[in-house]
Amino acid sequence: MSKTRVKPYPKHLRRLMTEKTKNLTQARTCSDLGMEELAVHLWNSAAGHEERIAPMLETLDRHLEAALHRVSAANCYQKGGDLSRAANLYRAALAGPLSEQTRQDVQGMLAACLRQLARSSVTAALS
Repeated sequence: MSKTRVKPYPKHLRRLMTEKTKNLTQARTCSDLGMEELAVHLWNSAAGHEERIAPMLETLDRHLEAALHRVSAANCYQKGGDLSRAANLYRAALAGPLSEQTRQDVQGMLAACLRQLARSSVTAALS
């Protein structure tokens, strides 16, 4: 049985991952402190990083990692209030190679996001 050689992360990808981690940490902290306006900006910034990271991972044949970064991007966009984008990324992640348990979890996240989107659409229509 031969082992598949895993390609290392290029420098620009490592830098992007570091920036994403910094944004995620700051977003969580701001959220915890009730600084929602700043948190929203940081969630969306982290999501953008995750969204760029995923296809870079696919070029390295790291398809499972790419799918998980799409889940993270979707979760960040959801927390940042961009529900349509979040739903699209949850769907994109579901097209990837996820374990059955992770797939079920992501399907639940997508369903919750769609419920949240439906509520916000109704609220907007009533305004």
